[in-house]
Amino acid sequence: MTKGKYFKTGDLIIYGTLLVIFILGTVMVIGSKQISSTTAVVTLDGEEIHRINLGLVDEPYEFRVETTQGDYNIIRVENGRIRVVEASCPDKIDVKQGWISNAHQSIVCLPNRLVIRIIQDKPETDSTIDGLAF
Repeated sequence: MTKGKYFKTGDLIIYGTLLVIFILGTVMVIGSKQISSTTAVVTLDGEEIHRINLGLVDEPYEFRVETTQGDYNIIRVENGRIRVVEASCPDKIDVKQGWISNAHQSIVCLPNRLVIRIIQDKPETDSTIDGLAF
């Protein structure tokens, strides 16, 4: 039995369907990433003191967070990421941790009671459609 040189009609339908599914999936994933944003929430003693949309940061900047006892942390913010660059705590674990940028990551400085956590904002959609069926 010899194989034909060309695809059979059934093969073309299967390949075409898979290609359409792949393209639609890629478009949906890219579209959902553009709608949602990443936010850093900085809390001191359990109180939120800063909320920063990391995707909207144009120029890198630093700010200082000081406790009532005079302890401090210096936080650096860049587009899409955040870190503690200097701290008055003895162990400096928060400084050693480095940059965080993904949802559910956090930096904790227990001596200074500082917490920086990354949250993923939910995408805003006007439609309840969550998929496409053929």
